[in-house]
Amino acid sequence: MKILKLFPLFFLMVFFGSCENEPLGKIDPSQVIQVNSELYQLIEKAANSDFTNEITCIDFNYGFTLIIYDEDFEIFGYQVINSDSEFSDFLGTLEEGKSISLSYPITSTLNSGEPYTINNNDELKEAIEKCLIADEITTCNNILTETSCIWKISHIEGPNSEYDSSYFEVSNSGNVGLYSDENSFAGTWITYFIEDELHLNIFLIGNEDVKDAWNYDWKVISYDESQMTIENGTDRFQLLKECTEPCKKFLFEECEIRPGSEKAIFNLDSYFECFFPFTRIDDPTTVRTTYYENYEDMLSGINPIVNLLYENTINPQIIYVRFDDIITGELLTSMPLVLKVIECS
Repeated sequence: MKILKLFPLFFLMVFFGSCENEPLGKIDPSQVIQVNSELYQLIEKAANSDFTNEITCIDFNYGFTLIIYDEDFEIFGYQVINSDSEFSDFLGTLEEGKSISLSYPITSTLNSGEPYTINNNDELKEAIEKCLIADEITTCNNILTETSCIWKISHIEGPNSEYDSSYFEVSNSGNVGLYSDENSFAGTWITYFIEDELHLNIFLIGNEDVKDAWNYDWKVISYDESQMTIENGTDRFQLLKECTEPCKKFLFEECEIRPGSEKAIFNLDSYFECFFPFTRIDDPTTVRTTYYENYEDMLSGINPIVNLLYENTINPQIIYVRFDDIITGELLTSMPLVLKVIECS
């Protein structure tokens, strides 16, 4: 199955100049942007920093002056805007029936450096929509890949309820791990838009049950900083963010030793504080930790990994951690780790 990662094709930098010495009198209604119109709402969204993401592909250059029109499309007043927060507050409080006007053409620059011109409200609306889609993908990915957070799966409806209370972990390179029923599975996780629908494409390497349950193009029904709801026509899940300081992880990435080798050195001891929260053991000094290349050896406590500066044998690779009571030697719990080698520039 070939999966293509989709990236935004361009980012617009829109420059608004201030409007001075505007003549008094009525204006053609087609030349203004009315409160609660679709274009007005798009501008309001572009001016507002959604969630914690402050990167918007439309950057307003401050300060500038907006002309405000009343219900009869006559000049009502002027408003000087000095920052994103001022612009967002102003757009959110302007009374219904009022309108604002922007002067065209608006000059812009593509990320290729080529000039770009917006000549009217329709072209401005189209430009902002494209930018907001790109920005929403960036925002979504930033939320998903916070290093101290993972995603707990909550089953809503459908046949695959056995994944309730399992976990996804997503890296900023697009790798994903699924931790379910004391097993881990590696794969990829790609978000993109099809027209105005946000999609999540999951592809896991694992047994047939895991692949049959998760390897779909999922529609993202809703998401914010703390949750994401996805469905595929059969199942619906809510993914709930769970954060632990300094980290909570079971997926660990390292750079290749040599380009194309798919080999890396994993310092297993250095990951301890990140995977230990999964054990629910209160005191790490009460356990002895050993690592194994397969589940059977871990259960038997034989053939442990001796060199904890470990070089992987396959990519990705699942290894197992065993936690024994330091006094009795009793096996308390275990967990699988996902090791993934990545290309690094």
